[in-house]
Amino acid sequence: MTLKRTMCALLAATMLVPTAVMAETAASAAEVDVEESSAQVSAEASKTDYGLADNIVDGNFLHCFDWKYNDIRAELPNIAAAGFTSIQTSPAQPNGTGTWWWLYQPTGFYVGTNGLGTKEELSALCSEAESYGIKVIVDVVANHLRGDGYEVEDRLNRSSHGDYWHNENYDASDGDRYATTHGKIGMADLNSEHSEVQNIVLGYTKELQGMGVDGIRWDAAKHIGLPSEGCNFWKTVTSQGMYHYGEILNNPGGTNGDVNPIWREYAQYIAVTDSQYGMDTRNSYGGGKAMSGYGNLVSPTGAGVPESKLVYWAESHDNWSNNKDWGWSWWASDNVIDRSYAAVASRNGIPALYFSRPSSTSKDDIQIGQKGSTHFTAPEVAEVNKFKNAMVGKKDYYSFSDGNCSITRQGGGAVIVKGSGSGSVTVSNGGSYVPAGTYTDKVSGGTFTVTSTTISGNVGESGIAVIYEGGNIVGGASVNASPADTSFTSSTLDVKLSVTGASSGTYSTSEGKSGTFTNGQSITIGSSTSVGKSVTVTLKATGEDGKQVSKTFTYSKVDKNAVTTIYFDNSSYNWSNVYAYIYDDGTGGSSGDGGENTNDGKLHFKDTANWGTVYAYFFANNQAVGAAWPGTAMTKGSSDYSIAVPSGATHVVFNNNNQGKQTADLAVSGVYGYTADGSTYSSSGSGATVTQNAAWPGVKMTAKDS
Repeated sequence: MTLKRTMCALLAATMLVPTAVMAETAASAAEVDVEESSAQVSAEASKTDYGLADNIVDGNFLHCFDWKYNDIRAELPNIAAAGFTSIQTSPAQPNGTGTWWWLYQPTGFYVGTNGLGTKEELSALCSEAESYGIKVIVDVVANHLRGDGYEVEDRLNRSSHGDYWHNENYDASDGDRYATTHGKIGMADLNSEHSEVQNIVLGYTKELQGMGVDGIRWDAAKHIGLPSEGCNFWKTVTSQGMYHYGEILNNPGGTNGDVNPIWREYAQYIAVTDSQYGMDTRNSYGGGKAMSGYGNLVSPTGAGVPESKLVYWAESHDNWSNNKDWGWSWWASDNVIDRSYAAVASRNGIPALYFSRPSSTSKDDIQIGQKGSTHFTAPEVAEVNKFKNAMVGKKDYYSFSDGNCSITRQGGGAVIVKGSGSGSVTVSNGGSYVPAGTYTDKVSGGTFTVTSTTISGNVGESGIAVIYEGGNIVGGASVNASPADTSFTSSTLDVKLSVTGASSGTYSTSEGKSGTFTNGQSITIGSSTSVGKSVTVTLKATGEDGKQVSKTFTYSKVDKNAVTTIYFDNSSYNWSNVYAYIYDDGTGGSSGDGGENTNDGKLHFKDTANWGTVYAYFFANNQAVGAAWPGTAMTKGSSDYSIAVPSGATHVVFNNNNQGKQTADLAVSGVYGYTADGSTYSSSGSGATVTQNAAWPGVKMTAKDS
């Protein structure tokens, strides 16, 4: 069966002059038919059902980092139901089993069998994705190959093709443009200026295109030169008409001079990542405030990059998987990421990437082929995507005030994102774009009132609201659970269930419970499960398309003394927000049992007074490990709040979101913590002590003002 592929011929975007806190954008695109198709009718029907955007640039995409092709394929109904126009795979080149970074040290330019699967499985994924209207983007590594160039395919092997490689024996440096494009980033640098190297890479992109791949993400794009620098690589490899975007972290190099012309020249051939804006947005929400700006590279006040040549994100695999190499993000909760994503993913004509987080935060523990988080199906993520798809071509207006933001779309609707927490909010109806009236939030069901100047209403616990008329896509259902696939130490665990695209769903547990649920309903599990055993929860729902979806979640009941745990008793204070600020005093983080305090455990805070939000603030050498003061909001469980302890952290300060209350500094190195009732210390377990500059058994962590 021959598939039709539609590619974006991106046109210049128009934009009104922005202020420091407001901006308007407009983008347009045209389609170019690459191949004719006998399957186009069914593919178009699926796109209509799910309401996905026709072009990559008009929608958002899910980064299925390290997922096997077959695992992505099995998840396609949920991906489509969550409104993602595109999916991105990890590199398909040969050389890849084991640790994730082997995929970024390939041995050649062709689709090879690696830890993700086979060429046939990638082709099958492309075919099935097409039936849902989902585009496929494949990550391509072209700046370098494995090692020093002697362990690669024959046509590029350095022993016989030395001219295909740069010979400079130094590392790349952002401070010098030539070093950026000719220096090493751990592996020998390919001579991208060589025409034969360019043609070999072009041949690989055509192989991908012939399999049904729609776009390419170019790894380490800033390390490959531009035509003005005597390198025609980008002219050559983008000549086949696919969608292209390049990873550029921080800046494109040459910080001693004006880098804006470099940004603009890249944008003549590929879209570029505004990675600094993503990091700034994430850090801003980590501190409890929306981002005041709307982008670092957009024209005319930034580098002059057109909106259609940008890619936004709240985090990427570089932020998550490279330890603290650049702009690390694993300190941020899913909710911080979701708020950040909502703010950047609801824009017009600028696609945004949502990263499926691996289960591990350790660079060397993340394995190729391990499926990541499915939190992307959560309503606060899915409804932002659906909003984006429904608003294609409508100008946007970004407004910021009182720590919150709104993104309005002309003649359409709005996404409202609180800086922290939930509840009542009034934001600007930027440009008077949202027609006056009463709207229902598609995330939480709350009511919003819109006038010509303001949008007022109640934002649900996710901190994200989506309002617009219509938007009821006739398509598939999606189900999700929060928390998902986790461990718990309490006797029971409350699990919140969600369903979109259907009025209700059904659940069943391995403990023998079952029933019907509606969006936002919670169930309690664990009462009949022993420590060391797991509970499974299976959710099902049938969408308006008549198709049933099913997802199973696993919850492991573990010994409370076998995890890094502390509890905080708030009964005397009733703080509406409780934060933990955790740091390293420079003495190290080894536990009393000789183990190292890593992210394997969590800090837990006992909830005895029906708290609001709990925050954790981490330090390392008197510097924050994670979000700046007042720290990071903690995750509320059925009986406590918890947060993962970052590697190297040894101290914590709990506080109520910088509203005048906090504890004294508490030393954390592992933690035995308290028993379940919070009254006594545990005397056994595989952690260490919790102290307040005191010897074992330490000081009871009852809230104290300081």
